Amino acid sequence: MVSTIRWSPRPTSTAVRSEAASFAPADFFPALRTRLLILQPTPFCNLDCDYCYLPQRDAKARMSLETVRKAARRLVDDGLAGAELTVVWHAGEPLTVPPSFYDEAIPLIADVLGASCAVSHSIQTNATLIDDAWCRLFTRHGVRIGISVDGPAWLHDRHRRTRRGQTTHQRVVQGMARLREHGIPYHAIAVVTAETLGHADAFCDFFLAQGIHEVGCNFDEAEGVNDRSSLADHEPPHARFVERLLARSIESGGSLRFRELEMAMHLIAEPLASYRWRGRELPDNAQTLPFALITVAHNGDFTTFSPELLGQPSPEYGDFVLGNVHADSFLDSARHQHFVDLWTAIRRGTGMCEASCAYFGFCGGGAPANKLYENGDLASAETLYCRTMLKRPFDAVLARLERDAAGDRKDSCTALAEMEGMP
Repeated sequence: MVSTIRWSPRPTSTAVRSEAASFAPADFFPALRTRLLILQPTPFCNLDCDYCYLPQRDAKARMSLETVRKAARRLVDDGLAGAELTVVWHAGEPLTVPPSFYDEAIPLIADVLGASCAVSHSIQTNATLIDDAWCRLFTRHGVRIGISVDGPAWLHDRHRRTRRGQTTHQRVVQGMARLREHGIPYHAIAVVTAETLGHADAFCDFFLAQGIHEVGCNFDEAEGVNDRSSLADHEPPHARFVERLLARSIESGGSLRFRELEMAMHLIAEPLASYRWRGRELPDNAQTLPFALITVAHNGDFTTFSPELLGQPSPEYGDFVLGNVHADSFLDSARHQHFVDLWTAIRRGTGMCEASCAYFGFCGGGAPANKLYENGDLASAETLYCRTMLKRPFDAVLARLERDAAGDRKDSCTALAEMEGMP
């Protein structure tokens, strides 16, 4: 029997409401460590997706190997390199940089970080450029591959086109077929728009037909140059969409798993990890924890917190650039006013979430970038992102567990309980 879960908002302490939110690494336990190093090898993308938020995707500049080395070296010098690190090659289209770059960059990072840090690499790609040479590189270095594909062609091609307006779905399918030929596993990330919501079964059928077992459902977020989400006026249909994805996942017997639903199941089964800051225990959220996540642009500019912030125009926060790896250490950047202002606003926003949101213990304060772009203020609380990515999946899984437990339907309870998390 699955017990009913009930919760209430956590009280907010006077310290959180009134703190100046100064930063000191010694205030954190466990010690701060970087988990994700997001490297942007180029801002350029060969596609022109109409919901893209990136501001400079026409620029063909490339990251140098020296910038790669400096980024890794800063982690070591600042004591931010722990036992494990995931390097994510992202932003623009990473495969517009040749395989030879990664053949040098990946071993370089390993050499700098040393044997005590286990480094894994991930590439998120639109798959249109995948060929045998890329597959051999992925195999050589054990790179984990994420494919950006929005489902069947008639959904995908509405938004994901070339710079000349040509469709891309067929090229993506060919890229995935090439990966399968080489025995390379991959997962998918789909952008869900208002057009997707009434077609949950066709959406699921596509991924099952392609042999894709792990799917993450993003949505066309209001960020950067994409100033509005199509889901803003379609929240009830989105709730029904999520419920149908859950039903299809259960029916598939584990052959089709959705990231948000698996995360919800994991949160219901096991509490979110926590950390201590100034004697207070808080739920762990890498987007609100300084330097847990570091993003480095092609030229060495860097930021922390939400990766979507880097390089976005902001008079108040200096385009969210905290420093440059060629001149600044990560931790030393926290002494500058840009960081102080950013950290103070994020802490206030986290405090508002803690005071007002029943899901705070399962989330830890949301996504700062979405707070800024949706609410106009980092020091704010609920967003469409919260409702779409956490609250509805959580509620759908919990409702299904409670309903089936009450009816003693052990089949779906067992299927849900056996869900395993995916990155």
